[in-house]
Amino acid sequence: MRPGDELRVESEMLDMRPSKSRPEQGLVKVRTTTLNQNEEIVQVSVGNLVVPRRKT
Repeated sequence: MRPGDELRVESEMLDMRPSKSRPEQGLVKVRTTTLNQNEEIVQVSVGNLVVPRRKT
């Protein structure tokens, strides 16, 4: 990447499941891809998020 590049970020949810120890929370695995103005991938990261669960 260089100063002045235009970046675009895409996120894809890979997995989600309820927390075993905290039923009011869930775990979401997300892959985030950053592309530059030429549609070249400049960064990929995979992370786990802890999120609140909706009451059903």
